[in-house]
Amino acid sequence: MQWIAPASPDTEGVLARSLGLDPAYDDGAVYIDPREGVLFDKAEIDALYDASAELERLCLELVERIVADEDYARFGLSDLAARMVAQSWRQGQRNLIGRFDLAYVPGSPPKLIEYNAETPVLLVEAATFQAAWQQRHFPDDLQWNEIEARLGAAWGAMGLARLPVHLAGGAGDGDAALTLDLLAKCAEAAGFATKRLDIEAIGWDGEKFLDGDDAPIRTLFKLYPWSWMLADAFGAHMEDAEILTIEPAWKMLLADKRMLAALWEMFPNHPNLLQASLEPSDIGGPAVAKPALGRNGEGVKLFANGLDAAQTGGDTEPADARDGPVVLQAMAPLGKLGSTQLLASTWMVASQPAGLALRGADGELVGSRARFIPHIVR
Repeated sequence: MQWIAPASPDTEGVLARSLGLDPAYDDGAVYIDPREGVLFDKAEIDALYDASAELERLCLELVERIVADEDYARFGLSDLAARMVAQSWRQGQRNLIGRFDLAYVPGSPPKLIEYNAETPVLLVEAATFQAAWQQRHFPDDLQWNEIEARLGAAWGAMGLARLPVHLAGGAGDGDAALTLDLLAKCAEAAGFATKRLDIEAIGWDGEKFLDGDDAPIRTLFKLYPWSWMLADAFGAHMEDAEILTIEPAWKMLLADKRMLAALWEMFPNHPNLLQASLEPSDIGGPAVAKPALGRNGEGVKLFANGLDAAQTGGDTEPADARDGPVVLQAMAPLGKLGSTQLLASTWMVASQPAGLALRGADGELVGSRARFIPHIVR
């Protein structure tokens, strides 16, 4: 793993902008820097691939165990949520996409930091931008990036009726709009008609969900967490409506960071896991505290000298009470190039490893202000 630079970098961010991506944050800080990339060798990619496949296997075993034991209380699920998790799992409802965040230092096993199992971001950057970057600057090299091709195949294998696939997200969310555009493109490549809508435009007529044109919604891909949806006024109707939702309700278990503690209980000392618990006394040494349902690094706190010592990094704001209890996890070193810490994120499509995305930051926490960094394989 090492830095690699294009011979003629796109210093104006033209490529990113052509794909609808902003190469800078609102304050001008770099988000996508076309002057840098990371070069991996095949053995490093194999390690990330194998770890991702193994972690997905562990996660599916966890869901099976939770449903079999009806152990929903540990995730704080309502009776409705628990019934929907069980129903969707027992019906074999298929999942489409997720993203593992991994601590990876070459030569050591990748370690699971968390699973963005329900509404993952970075899809367009990973699937589209870095593919175009590689083709422009390093056409003779490879990249671990089968995301778009696998998405098309996954849509085709979901066994959906030939009805329109509705794809919904929050109004005014530009990143979500780009993600839904890409997912719609892949669904259309698999032969499905698609229709976009604002999540707030979904209605209920007493028997079924309707879109903004009063057409019935039968298959819904949503960039909206299940925990939010079930808390909404129409959430109570989800159980009885004839609607197939992607991601399926069983993904609620994997989108909750309490799964990290449950995995450690099931598979203690697994080489791809970090010790995790809801009890501070269980974690000795450097630790991370994060809300169970937190997003984008909100509420994450770092304790480099142990939980009994002062916070050394992360979010200075208190966690939102709505994000559930705090999960404690042993801190793992990230890969580092110079002063940049790298977070390796592997994309899963239909539970199969499909590609790699990298984010980098100076400091201990690679959070919501990190840089997206493309890669190649040689």
